[in-house]
Amino acid sequence: MVAILFTIALGLFINNYAVAQLNEFQLMPSGTTTNFMKFVPKAYTYNGTNYVTGYLTLSAYMNVTTQQYTDPGIPVQKLQLQGGNILLYRTKTPNNAPDINPTSRNGAILFSDNINEPFGFIHGKWGIEYDDQYSTGGLNFFKPVSNLTSSRVNFNFFLSNNGNIGIGTGTPLAKFQVADGDIFIQDIDKGIIMKSPDGSCWRGTMNNAGQLEFVKLADCENLTIKSDEGAESNSIKIFPNPSKEYFEVKCSASDCRKYNRISIYSTTGNLVLSQPFDSETTRISTGNFKPGSYVLKLTGEHDSFSDIIIISK
Repeated sequence: MVAILFTIALGLFINNYAVAQLNEFQLMPSGTTTNFMKFVPKAYTYNGTNYVTGYLTLSAYMNVTTQQYTDPGIPVQKLQLQGGNILLYRTKTPNNAPDINPTSRNGAILFSDNINEPFGFIHGKWGIEYDDQYSTGGLNFFKPVSNLTSSRVNFNFFLSNNGNIGIGTGTPLAKFQVADGDIFIQDIDKGIIMKSPDGSCWRGTMNNAGQLEFVKLADCENLTIKSDEGAESNSIKIFPNPSKEYFEVKCSASDCRKYNRISIYSTTGNLVLSQPFDSETTRISTGNFKPGSYVLKLTGEHDSFSDIIIISK
């Protein structure tokens, strides 16, 4: 009899325990607080195994007029807030309080793909924080101490209080500053755009002799003229650009079918060339073109694509 009663009691305990894992709960307010927190479980089955995860919502609130609590229901994200913000900050000055947060004294948002035991990535692999400890103040993208690095790595990207951006530095002295690194421009038709004192814009690109050549652009308002209305244009390539004797327009078969005409305009808007566009590779001779910048346009019944080409001699 004792064995039977024990078995029944154990069965009831296991059953109630299993149910308890799926029950949501609410942390009700106390004192002058009118907000409450709610945990909503989510059960799912994968490959025949039952798993339980959950959502945490801080979006439940009280109507002060009716004194009734309003529950917005199941959250759509793991953590959901309604009508509020998340603020990370330091509660004590570091001079009179211990550093209770070894990752970031002001608090940080940490990212990682997993957490390895025993303490491999307990602080994540990347962090975003407001920093005033290693800099004069700004948003710091850093790498915390983990299996990836034995020491903290700051300023992989840094946005200072005055709006300057730094790579590798927490004291950028210009709108954009790179410390201890290179700026690599891979595309030969891209380079450095600068404005001259008269208001004109110039693009500097590298030639095969390692020299920087500047060509005046059409205007400073449309530095990135490239557009493809309603469709992706990643497959359209213009090469070489800058060009001397010719350039080719290449695209995938699907993109080429969107367009039926290619046109080239001068910076003053005059039509220089217009011909049918019906091939995946179209070669245009530039022997009769004057050196300078031109606008290339591909047009179709519903789509259009534009880019700047540069003719050099």
